[in-house]
Formats: sequence, C-alpha cells, structure tokens
Amino acid sequence: NATIAMVDTSQLPQLAGYLQQTLDPGLSVRRGAEKFLESVETSPGFPMLLLTAVEAPQVEPPIRMAAAIAFKNLLRRQWSSEDSKLSPEDRTAVKQAVVDLMLRAPDSIQRLLSEGIAIIANCDFPHNWEDLLPHLVSKFSTPDFNAINGVLRTANPLFRRYRFEVRSDKLWSEIGYVLEILAAPLTELFQNTFAMIKTHESDPAAVKVLYDSIKLICELFYSLNYQDLPAYFEDNMATWMEGFSALLSLPPNPALIEDDPDKPGVLEDVKAQVCTNIALYASKYDEDFETYLPKFVELTWTLLTTTGLELRYDTLVSTALSFLASVADREKNKDLFGNPDTMQSICDQVIVPNLFFREGDEEIFEDNAEEYIRRDMEGSDVDTRRRAASDLVRALCKHWEAPVTALFLGRVQSLLEEYTQDPANKWRNKDAAIYLISALAVRTKKSSTGASSINDGINIVDVFQTTILADLQDPNVNALPVLKANAIKFVTTFRSQMPKEMLGGVFPLLVAHLTSTAPVVSSYAAATIEKILVLKQGGAPVITEADIAPHLESLLGNLFTALAQPQNAENEYIMKAIMRVISSAKNSVQQYVGIVVERLSAILLEVAKNPGKPRFNHFMFESFACSIRACCDGANVSAIESFETALFPPFHILLTNDVVEFQPYVFQLLSLLLEMRPTGVPAPYMELFPHLLAPALWESKANSTPLVRLLQAFLAKGKDGVFTDDSQLEGMLGVYQKLISSKSQDHNGFTLIEAMVMHLSEEKLANFFTTILTLLLTRMQASRTTKFTRGLLTFVCFLAGKRGASSTIQGFDTIQPGLFAMVLKRLLEDVQKVSGDTERKTCAVGMTLLLTQAPEMLSTYGELWPALLTAIVKLLELPQDEAEEENVVDFEEDNSGYKAAFAKLAYAGSAELDPFPDIADAKPFLATQLHALATQHPGQVAGQVPAEVQSMVQGYLQVKCLTLFGNAKGSSLPTTYRWHSLVHCPE
Repeated sequence: NATIAMVDTSQLPQLAGYLQQTLDPGLSVRRGAEKFLESVETSPGFPMLLLTAVEAPQVEPPIRMAAAIAFKNLLRRQWSSEDSKLSPEDRTAVKQAVVDLMLRAPDSIQRLLSEGIAIIANCDFPHNWEDLLPHLVSKFSTPDFNAINGVLRTANPLFRRYRFEVRSDKLWSEIGYVLEILAAPLTELFQNTFAMIKTHESDPAAVKVLYDSIKLICELFYSLNYQDLPAYFEDNMATWMEGFSALLSLPPNPALIEDDPDKPGVLEDVKAQVCTNIALYASKYDEDFETYLPKFVELTWTLLTTTGLELRYDTLVSTALSFLASVADREKNKDLFGNPDTMQSICDQVIVPNLFFREGDEEIFEDNAEEYIRRDMEGSDVDTRRRAASDLVRALCKHWEAPVTALFLGRVQSLLEEYTQDPANKWRNKDAAIYLISALAVRTKKSSTGASSINDGINIVDVFQTTILADLQDPNVNALPVLKANAIKFVTTFRSQMPKEMLGGVFPLLVAHLTSTAPVVSSYAAATIEKILVLKQGGAPVITEADIAPHLESLLGNLFTALAQPQNAENEYIMKAIMRVISSAKNSVQQYVGIVVERLSAILLEVAKNPGKPRFNHFMFESFACSIRACCDGANVSAIESFETALFPPFHILLTNDVVEFQPYVFQLLSLLLEMRPTGVPAPYMELFPHLLAPALWESKANSTPLVRLLQAFLAKGKDGVFTDDSQLEGMLGVYQKLISSKSQDHNGFTLIEAMVMHLSEEKLANFFTTILTLLLTRMQASRTTKFTRGLLTFVCFLAGKRGASSTIQGFDTIQPGLFAMVLKRLLEDVQKVSGDTERKTCAVGMTLLLTQAPEMLSTYGELWPALLTAIVKLLELPQDEAEEENVVDFEEDNSGYKAAFAKLAYAGSAELDPFPDIADAKPFLATQLHALATQHPGQVAGQVPAEVQSMVQGYLQVKCLTLFGNAKGSSLPTTYRWHSLVHCPE
C-alpha cells in the first residue's frame, strides 16, 4: 500500500518495545506502556505507524496483534472525540489504507481492523467516507473468499445499527443510499456463493469458508430488511427465499462439525440465521411472505424433529422454534396449529423434548454457573431451547389457550407422576413439568414484577403449595440442586401473583438456600430475595423492615458467607442482595453496619487488584452508600466520622494506586460524607483537596461529574477557607475552563462556576470575574450548541439573582460596551428550550430581576425590555420546545475491556439545589417585582407591556391584588388592561 510505504519506520523498534510491554503480566508495566502509547497517539503519523506495525514482517505476530488492538483503541478514543487532536492528514491516510490492509491481514487481525473500520464509519459514513461502500462492494468480485469475508465482516457492523435505530428521514436516506449500491451485488454474491458450495462439496476447507460467506450475507440481509421491506428485496424475494429454502433443506455435513461438541458448526450457524430471517418476514411482512410460509413451516418442522439434543444445535433449534412462535402468534395463521393432533405432535415432538434438562445442561449448571445463570435468569436476552419452546407455548396459548392448557397440563401430570415413582432418577421429569407450567401460566411479564398476567386455567398458589414448596422446605439445601433452583425461579417469576403471607413464609427458606454449595442455587436465592424486597402491593413493600429484622443477622451472615465461597467470587446477584438488604432494613441494620463495612472494605481492596466485573463493583459501592445513609442521615457527626475512619484508608489506597475504574465511585462517596456534615471541612479532606485539582484526574471524563460534585461540597462547607492560596483558586478555575470548552462536559463547567459564585465571597472572585465571562463568550462564539446556550442563559439568570442584575450587566459591558445587549438577544432565542423545573424557575427569576432591578433595562437597553418580559411570560406559560439535541458523540473513554466509566450511585445521590428556595412560584414573584418597578417609575412601565402578554401579566397581578397603576381597588386602567376580577382583594 502506497500510503503505508510512505511511513517513516525508524521508530518501529521503539514502538514494538512498548507494544510488547502492553502484554506484560505486571500491572504497573502494562499500564505504564498503555499510558505512554495514549500520550503519543495523536502525534503526526502515529496511527499510520501502528498500521505499519500490524503487517511489518520484522515484527513478531503477538506484537502485530497488540498493534491492531492499540489501533482500534486509538480510534475509540480519538476518532469521534470533540477534543481529538488527530490531524486531517492522519485521518485521510488511515481511511485510504485500512480497508486494503484489513483484506490482506490474517483472520484474527482482520477482525480487529474490521472493528476499527466500523468505529470510523459510525462517525464518517456515508457523507465523510463516500468511497467506503463502493470500495467494499468492488471486492465482491475477488476470487479470494477469505477477503470477501473480511469485506462482509466489515460491512455487518455498519448496518447492524439499522436493527435498533429509531425511524427518521435521515435513516431512510442512508438506507436508500446503501441499498442502491449494495442490494444487487449482495444478491448476486448470495447466488454465486451458494453455487460454488455445490462445486466444492469435496473440499471441506473451501466449503467452510463459503458457508462463512453465506452466514455473513444472511446477517446483512437481516439488517437491510429490518426497518422496512425494501423494494429491491420485495422484487427479488423469490431469489432469496429459494436460497433460504435450499439452505434449510441441506443435510448435516459431518466434515463441517466442530471438534468442540458444544460449538455449532458453520452449517448450523447458517441455518440459524436463515430461521432468524424468515421469522422477521413472518412477523413484519406476512402478506408479502404468505406464499412462502407453508413451505418454511414444513421445513422448520422437519428440522426440529430430526435435529439432535446436542448442545451444538441449541442456537439452530431455538431460532427454528422462534420462527414457529412468530407464525403461531399471528391471527391469520392460527388455523395452522388448531388441529388437536397438530397440538399433540407439537407438545410431544417439539415442546417437551426441548424442555428436558440434558447432561450438557447439568455440566454447565455445575461447572459454569455464571453461564447457566446468564442463559436462564429472568430478563436474559440469550436464546435457549427452553426459552424458545416456552415462547412457542405462549404463542399457541394466545389463540388456543383453553385446549392448549388442557392438553399440556395432561403432559405435566404424567411427568410429575413419573417423578413421584422415582424422585432420585426422574428429577428431570419434574424439572420439565415446572418449566412447562411456567410457560403455560405466564401471559405477560415485566422485569420489575415478574408475571403480570397469568393463564386463568392455572392456579399459581395451588401449584406452589402442591409442587414447589416441598423442594424449598427440604432441610438439605444441597439435595437435587436443579429442582431447588427451579423452585426459587418459580417464586421469582410469580412473586407478584403470590399473597403477602406466602412470600413472608418463603423468605426464611430463601435465606437458608443462600448456604447452598451450588452457586446457581445461592445466586437464585440472592436474586429472588432482592426482587421480593423491592416488590410492592398496594403501594407498600411486601416485605417490611419488621419482617426482615428477625432474619437480618442470618441473612447478612449467609450473604457474606456465600460471597466468600470461591465459586461465588464477585457474584453480582449476591452483592446486589446485600445492597438491597441494607437499604430495606433501614434502622434495623445499624447494629450490623460496622462489620458490614469491614467486610465490604476487604472485598473492595481484593477486587481493586484487578477490577473485572462492573455490575458487581457498582453494587458494592451502592452497598457502601446504603450503609452511610442508614447511619448518617440527620447529620450524625459521630457516625460520619466512623465511616470516614473506616473508608479513608482503603480509598487512599485506591487513589494512590491509580485504580481508575473505582475513582468515580470514591468521589461520589466522599461527596456524600462531606455533604452530610453540618459545616466545615475536616483536615483529611483538606489534605486531599489540592490533588483533586490535578489535571491528570480530569483527563478521564468519567471523573468529571463526581469530581465537580465533590468540589461543590468543599465550597459549600468550607467557603473561602477551602483555598489556602490563590494558586488553588486558579487551579479550580482552570478546571472550569477545561470543562466549559467541552461540548460533552460544559454542563459540569456551569455547575462548578455556579457553586463558586454561590459559596465564595465577591472579593474572592473579583479579580477573575471578567475572565470567567470571557471564557463563556469565547466558547459561545467558537462552538455554540443549544445545550450550551441553555446553560449560559441559566448561568446569567443565576448571576442576576446572586450578584445583582445591574452587576451582571456591567460584568459583560466591562468586556465590551453594549455587549450585554448582544448576548441577551441571542439567549432569548432559546428561552423555550430550557429544560428542567429548577432551571426554568432559575431563568424566570433571573430574567425578572434583570427586568425590574437593573436600571439599564429602562435606559440603555430599554428597547429590550418588552422582549424580555415577553420571554418571561412565555417561559411561565408555554411548554418546553422539544428541540432536537445535538449529537455529541464522545468516544474519549476506551471501551475495550473494563475501563473507567461514570455510573451514578443511586443511594449516594444528592438533592437538586434550588438557587432561589425562598421563591416558591415565579408568577407572583414577577407580579410583585413589576408592581414595585411601576411604583418606582410611575407611568414608564405599563405602556411597555406588549399586547400579546397583557392578559397573562394582568392575571399575575390580580392574584396578588396588585396593579401597575397603584392599588387594585378603584384604579383607572386603560381599556386594554381591564378584566373581570376573579380574586377578592380585601379593603
């Protein structure tokens, strides 16, 4: 490639050395190399140097792979970031080189470069990379199908987002552009590839590559057809459906079966994607598809009744079942399944066999609990045979509920009878029966409440008492663990359908099952406890603090004991349950908080060595926050100090060791503790304060929001005393400058400067005030957005309320005479776009003060007075404009692996600050201020009220028994100001 050939390779050995260090098992070495590479990644030519390393023959293969990973991560951080310093030349060079390099690369590197191309395309395609799609399509004619697969693998993520995006004119335009270029060549490639499979049947290696192509083509077909049925595919439906039919008819090919018995072969993957495609057509384009439907139902039925129960076929079977479910769900197709013999065949040959617990499932249950739970837990998006079979049962019940229920309950009864005769060996029968009952019973469900509507023909309470309860009451919590897990899952699914008394009786049984040695059982018990604790009936918690209190010691003990088991290390379900128990137990938990925090701190320091499970970590920090809330609300200083004593040492270790993944959480908890203090900033916080202003901390945008909140707490509690010298104040203003210049972080900049204005003396900020405003105006001129304009308007109004209206105007005019008028005119254009009750109130109050308390508004800027009043009234009377937000995409954070990201802690949240708490309602405030202004300036105000807002202004005044012309009683008002009084004003 000519572009790569022009790269200076003299630095390649040094780059290879740093890439080698990124593979070092030592954390400090690895992070040091990663940070160095990040620090130079925007240097001119560096992206192309990485691409050179990807295929340089003198570079070892592991280093080439590391270069490809570094290149992809560079793109994640820099390509779409507003702060990116990547040069236009480097961007152009990368786009010119990367596609052909990807096609030449070996498979593992090809996949990474494909992902990199997708990152670029998400930002630049189609308008800023117009030659990408034609370039990719041109490669369809190459005889090398490995290269074609690289093209298809690159194209797939470009169009996969069509499956999820909201419909819009912009989206339709892009899809139309893509179809015009891609639809016909893709169809031709589909036909040619399938024809080549027939000619290469004797070459398994070649056939496997060709089937990979077919699978990728089918995935593209799904994406391109998801939003609507394109005219081209409608016109060529016969070509595609004949191909799909032929693919589903293919017999198994032993040569394509993977060595791993659990891994599907490429042919199974192809058939699964075909089933997904025809399910899309059956559910969304049924009228166009109806001529092909009977054939595909027949093919799918044959596939389901001839495919084995091995794990490698699970995806294929689940997608085939999903297709049948999508067909059965449609009213017009119900007669296909209404025959009793058909129902019986479906039950015996399809549903029940795919509900049975296999040896492979048992291996996953015992050896890979996390994977089992991921597949089986309520709310998972993973398709399994059991879930797909359950969906088919529900689809059949939609139109034939009574006969399907009667038929399937008969099968349930026989399964349970077989279990009763030999429980030790026939427990799988009961497992299948419970699964079938659940599938029949649930009509609709929600993740928050479980089953929300159930089959009238099934008595859930009776099923629980006769079939489920015995498994939970068994004192041996380790016996038949699959049935234990099923029983607990039954409670989870039907928790909102069970009486309070029944759930109260189940609660201690769940606590006991936390001690099970089977991690699936203890995880399900923890998850069910958590879900029951948030369940409400009639607006009140089903399980109250009083219900928890008798079991609290054993509950917390069992949870932490379970978490200490090696098989439950970093178990998110158990940690979430700990969080919920602390929160729900309220005052009862206070006596246990000391040991809870001690155990949590030990866990924190252990997982900090290698943070790997974000949800577990989040719930862990939520548990800290719950503990603080439980003991420290009400400004309990001694309790706050106890937490500070316990938490500062581990927090110090996290910050000192630069555990960036946990920093946002630490700052939130420190904010919570400091905010709870009545006043003052203790010495340990003051020692930390200078470090909070260090630029390195602010490089991670995940830190911005929690750090700003922490600085707010310092300012609120310490006022001017927070700063030991002006350099620290300048450091904080430097932070403000960095934030306000960023489109994605300017809201944090406004929050910080408002806190400084609110809590610092005027004298403290006097020397910096002009610079503060100048930075805002510079940003407004350079890169104004609706979001920024709203923030600036709110800040100007905030200033008017806190530092005086006239002082605010003079602050702008000091920079340039008449500047305030220009700023105000621009800001008034976006008044109706201000969102949030507090922000809208702040704007109304601030603009009212500018209108009524700034002499300049009746003199120098008198021509703006009517427009300002009109804007205030419209803000008070009209809803917010639903303006389209700017699409500020921020890829600064490296999303590869587990990196720092800001996740707000629900239990560490702070109340929204109202800058004007003494003003409950802005309307009467406007009335009183206008009346006072009219009194001070007789005859100057009433005549300036624009006609379009006169009636509203009169209404505000009347409510307060005020007028712009003296007393409301007996006043002589102009005709345009007369109204029928609905408010009685006392004499």
